[in-house]
Amino acid sequence: MSGARPDPPRLLLCINPAAGAGRGAGAGSEAAARLRSGGADVETLQVPGDDGAPPAARYAAALTRRLRHWPGRGPDAVVVVGGDGMVHVSANVLAGTGIPLGVVPAGTGNDTVRALGWAAAGVRESTERILRSLEHPPRGVDLARVELRALDGVTGVGSGQADPGTTVVRYAVSGVNVAFDAAVNATANRLRWPRGSLRYVVAVLAELMRYRPAGLRVLLDGVPGPTGPTFLLCVMNGRFIGGGMEVTPGTRMDDGILEVFHVPPMHPARFLRLFPRVFSGRHTQIPEVTIRPARSVRIEGMEPEPAGPGSGTVVFGDGEPLGRLPATITVAPGLLAVLGEGEG
Repeated sequence: MSGARPDPPRLLLCINPAAGAGRGAGAGSEAAARLRSGGADVETLQVPGDDGAPPAARYAAALTRRLRHWPGRGPDAVVVVGGDGMVHVSANVLAGTGIPLGVVPAGTGNDTVRALGWAAAGVRESTERILRSLEHPPRGVDLARVELRALDGVTGVGSGQADPGTTVVRYAVSGVNVAFDAAVNATANRLRWPRGSLRYVVAVLAELMRYRPAGLRVLLDGVPGPTGPTFLLCVMNGRFIGGGMEVTPGTRMDDGILEVFHVPPMHPARFLRLFPRVFSGRHTQIPEVTIRPARSVRIEGMEPEPAGPGSGTVVFGDGEPLGRLPATITVAPGLLAVLGEGEG
């Protein structure tokens, strides 16, 4: 009927109350109020309480169940209040569904939203952007599809169990880390202080003296790439890791290309002298640094990977453990729909 108001947008608001050292709960309540006052029909989904499963698995299972039972084609968008971990889990659930993802940044790193051009926004700016974006078609952004060995019997976020050695598929939004950068991820995830990017700096310092470069063999689009002892190896879909480290400044999330960042073994003193450059992107001028584009990346250890539970090189994506080597990473163009203006 002419002049009739359209139905209010239906949003599933997913809140991680523990995000940002406890800031997520307040940010979630404010986001819900602002979205409703802007005319949206909002249902909230809290990360379920502790039942022995990892928080990411609990949230993924809850989100999957709710979407499965949502009438029709699902909500008009899933809006996450949290950090990179919540974005990562949500992307793995929403990949290929066409349901758009919106984000209210409330985490420690916020690397994914920073790559999309949103990280500086607070709750008010984020919810206003989301409400504006609902009036337009969502953007399609690429994901990194990672095929690798299951991590200690877990097939993936919220998807059940698998025997060790089973091949599973996971998605990363910002990037995939394998060498020293993966060890830093693991340490940073265990730290409860300090907050923000300083947590990753502390993790870098903690790992630097004890890390031993891994021997890796890399294929880029089927062609031999960097091979041998490796200090840093990131396969990037976005530009940032570690709470604002601009690893690959030219990377876009909507161009169908991954960027492979590689650094061979480097003396710790030289690394410490050059490390601050990564926050401004000036590290690309360092001779040891190479960045190469690829659509498919194969990574395996130069020595056979141990097959038993708890053994083998762990691969991280968006700061979360994905599985173990060997891994094949391919770009999945436009697989995730997102809300909001940004750089891409």
